[in-house]
Amino acid sequence: MEPYFKYIEGIDFTPETRKKLADNIMSNRENYFRSGTKEDKFGFYDWNWFCPRNLMPRDLMDEVGKRFNIPVSYEILGQTPFTNGKIHIDKKIPSNPPRETLINFPIYPLSNDIFEPTNFFHLESGTYVDYDNAVFKLKAQTDYSLGLPVIFNLQEFHNAVNNRDDYRFSCQFTTDLTFEEIVNIYNQRELFV
Repeated sequence: MEPYFKYIEGIDFTPETRKKLADNIMSNRENYFRSGTKEDKFGFYDWNWFCPRNLMPRDLMDEVGKRFNIPVSYEILGQTPFTNGKIHIDKKIPSNPPRETLINFPIYPLSNDIFEPTNFFHLESGTYVDYDNAVFKLKAQTDYSLGLPVIFNLQEFHNAVNNRDDYRFSCQFTTDLTFEEIVNIYNQRELFV
């Protein structure tokens, strides 16, 4: 898992709040921002849904977000049905909330057993600039059936998978702290109250 991701225990949305979040997401999703890319030679492409700030259900997300002992930004991110996301490292965009590391809480579908993985890769050869000729090796894969939130190292190559005939949405809390810093704070039992 490490240095790609780490499961965490002791913090999560209640089932009632998770259901309310799922209902909110699904009833508002047509008002979400969307981005997409064309399919590449590996069959990877992106079709992502981003909750705008004015629609963010902060009152519901506060159940978890206000428990963190570090500054976090709130996000809801989803994938269209049958999306096998492009492998990427998250960009750091000065005008956007920090995305060095995030803590991911699967929301929809409500069953963690059918919530598809996030994969992490190592660039074996080539360069990301020449993506179609790069060679990536799968190094780690989340297992959401464990029912645990996950700390993601967004500075490692990764992609989201949603090969089902339904959407996939997560509530995410992002930070400018590195993965190593977040894991260290968690291991010291100081990440949240």
